[in-house]
Amino acid sequence: MKVMQKNVLEFMEESDMRFVIPAYQRLYSWSETQCEELWLDISRAARGRHNHFLGTVLYNVVQDDEDSAHLEIIDGQQRLTSISLVILALARCLESHPHADGAIDAATLVSCYLVMDSIDDGRLVTKLLPSHYDAGSYEAVVEGKGGNPMSSITRNLSYFQKRMAEDDFDYEQLLDGLRRLTTIFVEVDDFRDAQPIFESVNSKGVPLNVADMVRNYLLLAESHDEQTRLFEEYWKVSQDMFAPDPGSLKLNTGIKSWLAIRLKGARILSAEQTYTSFKKYVEDVYQGEKETILREL
Repeated sequence: MKVMQKNVLEFMEESDMRFVIPAYQRLYSWSETQCEELWLDISRAARGRHNHFLGTVLYNVVQDDEDSAHLEIIDGQQRLTSISLVILALARCLESHPHADGAIDAATLVSCYLVMDSIDDGRLVTKLLPSHYDAGSYEAVVEGKGGNPMSSITRNLSYFQKRMAEDDFDYEQLLDGLRRLTTIFVEVDDFRDAQPIFESVNSKGVPLNVADMVRNYLLLAESHDEQTRLFEEYWKVSQDMFAPDPGSLKLNTGIKSWLAIRLKGARILSAEQTYTSFKKYVEDVYQGEKETILREL
């Protein structure tokens, strides 16, 4: 395991690998409340001229082939996506209001932090590749085509653009604040180490619910292609059965009910007890493959 403390922009700029959000990850779900908190954190860091600790990003380097690899983001996708949206909003702002004497321009922001050098069939290859549901909207907004208006990606980009349209907006102050966002980056060598670290990380943002933790547990150790297959064949079916289901409340109840049948005598009263009981069943009672559990769910 390798641990390093770096500025978010520095990490994004230095890495020549794509940041991939795996299929088991939840939707990008930051609300305007979290976006406003991030905006204020950036502004305060710049005004006070001090670093602000943004949280922890947990990732694994996955070798695609002999010559290429990508970073699989295990924890931290909500923050990385939100920072990318702030950078994109700033690039759009600078495109509309260029500053001849500015320290940075829109093209530099895009090339350093938002897109890879390579172009695939005339389409931009975004540096961040969100998970299943968010990838289309994110790619669209980066290309300037406009994303799904119901997507949190599109809504939050609009929020940051509105803040930058305010009369007192200072883009140099925003850049200074972004450069003061400090993050602990944890590179996991063995996927078996990822889940306990993931569970113990106390990150700022939308808390994980039972369904999030169960999904991550069942899919985390698989390859990217296998994660996608299992997500599409099993988890998505279970998830969509209850849609709309804000906060996965119905799915959480379904998992709890399934556990009550499978783990005889279990006393499950809270969300924490549900996940603890789930792990106890899988690790101490159940002897089969995880795909069978996904099929049962």
